[in-house]
Amino acid sequence: MFGFSWMIAHMPLGFQIALGKTLGWLLFHLYGRHKKIADTNLKLCFPHKSKTWREQIIKENAYLTGQGVIETSAAWFSNLNSRHNVTSLMGQEHLDKALEKGKGVILLGFHMTSLEIGAQLLSKRVKINGMYKPDKNPLIENFMYRGRLRHMESLVKQKNVRKMLKILKDNKIVWYAADQDYGKDKSAVFAPFFGIPASTITATTKFAKMTGATVIPFTQKRVKNGKRYELTLHPALENFPGESPLADATRLNHFLEEYLKQEPADYFWVHKRFKTRPDGEDSLY
Repeated sequence: MFGFSWMIAHMPLGFQIALGKTLGWLLFHLYGRHKKIADTNLKLCFPHKSKTWREQIIKENAYLTGQGVIETSAAWFSNLNSRHNVTSLMGQEHLDKALEKGKGVILLGFHMTSLEIGAQLLSKRVKINGMYKPDKNPLIENFMYRGRLRHMESLVKQKNVRKMLKILKDNKIVWYAADQDYGKDKSAVFAPFFGIPASTITATTKFAKMTGATVIPFTQKRVKNGKRYELTLHPALENFPGESPLADATRLNHFLEEYLKQEPADYFWVHKRFKTRPDGEDSLY
């Protein structure tokens, strides 16, 4: 599999895009139970949309996921020059202003289908350190670590809080995504996501409070059918941390909601975002 990924990474960009579409078509027809999970998520988050709309979004999501798989191969096994040449960055001024404070920046990512390529393309323009969850398979972990490190300044394991705090205190940038359901974690709260209580970790609040770091949301999207990329550094979150971890988590979820209303297909909908329920509530899946 990794040998095949290496070959893909060294193919022309046009070939990679075409292969991504083919893989997306395959994924759509092989989604199985994942299609049901995605449909449930979309029904919960967009209750006023029709079944036809949800089916179309799931199909688009499969195609975008196929592109994401090919992009990951390119990110782990190449220098991404062909993509850097067709990438634009907006909002650099927000990052520059935050770094002037000298307390580091938490770059808040989200689990889009373009998550992997977005972080790697940004690292060409800005030195970033990525926080990630190690894979249980040592072979996959090895390739993932080496592949990401070829673009980023350093990688921080999810539980290595000490290293993350040091990076922030050195006025550097840490990228990480905290928008998934990690179960009944002691540091999680049930914050509304599209009006539904969703288990949301509060690490962003903790890190910002301990270091004084600025929190900047970061998004990326494909344009012109994947032939170009737009990276966006959004304005820093003002008065963050706020009055409580719950208020902060609600605010972060709301940011993602507003973004997904514009780009509903480009999200990891096959993840059981509402898997963990408050005590006494039945499973939504």
